Amino acid sequence: MTASLTLSRDATGVPSAARRAAQFPLAVSVRGLQRRYGERVVIDALDLDIHKGEFVALLGESGCGKTTLLRALAGLDQPDEGQIRAPERPSVVFQEHRLLPWATLWENVALGHETTVGRSGAAHALAEVGLSGRENDWPRNLSGGQAHRVALARALVRDPALLLLDEPFAALDALTRIKMHGLVKELVARHQPGVLIVTHDVDEALTLADRILVMRAGRIAASFQPEHHTFDALRSALLEELGVHAH
Repeated sequence: MTASLTLSRDATGVPSAARRAAQFPLAVSVRGLQRRYGERVVIDALDLDIHKGEFVALLGESGCGKTTLLRALAGLDQPDEGQIRAPERPSVVFQEHRLLPWATLWENVALGHETTVGRSGAAHALAEVGLSGRENDWPRNLSGGQAHRVALARALVRDPALLLLDEPFAALDALTRIKMHGLVKELVARHQPGVLIVTHDVDEALTLADRILVMRAGRIAASFQPEHHTFDALRSALLEELGVHAH
């Protein structure tokens, strides 16, 4: 571990989280979460708080439980033990945009909430992601980056308290990914949801997150706050936590 870094092993007790707790309500609170597949424990007595307006990145090796945790928070997987407390059902953006090809863009954005969101709400959400005037267009006419913009508009159109991102930019080219990072930061600052992004990209976590968690063997093994460290020092520390030597 880089000597200049102060590492918190408690994902819920770091200083900026305490400051945020005084200002923002919880978007989600997890206590004692456990998920087993047969005899294998995938999530083991995990605790986690995310406040509204807080952007949390979750890193870890494949198979450590990241996606299982995200699915549990999304209500897509039932834990065996523990509690998940959230004010409402979260919105989720997956690696695939999952747009309905037979529906227009505004219909995709308002999907499931047509009566409350409506065409005008969907149009506003599309304008927020840079697709103003494209309400009647079809998914087949979009680039990969534009399709992911629509997926973001669909996720944020209801102003959710919690936004879950499951490697949403992994399939995009490097330039489009950089643009999407800027868009996501802008939208999160505007809508103030609590955010959890699952990613394998250390640089993406450093670019986006207020707090970076490293998951190992079903538990939060380490917690870092980028504001307390230089980019290069924290990048090296994260790579070391992930078992990779920085060059």
